[in-house]
Amino acid sequence: MNVFGVDIGGSGIKGAPVDLERGTLTEERHKVLTRSPPRPTVWRAASRVVAHFGWTGPVGVTFPGVVTGSTIRTAANVDKSWIDVDAGALIGERIGDLP
Repeated sequence: MNVFGVDIGGSGIKGAPVDLERGTLTEERHKVLTRSPPRPTVWRAASRVVAHFGWTGPVGVTFPGVVTGSTIRTAANVDKSWIDVDAGALIGERIGDLP
């Protein structure tokens, strides 16, 4: 099974399709630089990363902080305005519904 992996980082958004059985990328990752520190509006950049591959399947996201449910509780190396953001809702609006 393949999913699309998105990595929210302090300097940019990176992503690529991932083979879950092998634990490897199926294509070279693509990176979009973001302003520093990244704010929740970086989902525009994340959607550009996903669109770069023409991806339409499931998406998984990493975030540098504590997330409970889909709400961000802490934010390391990113703007503090992420705290208390419902990332699941934000992702659904920008990228599509996650499984």
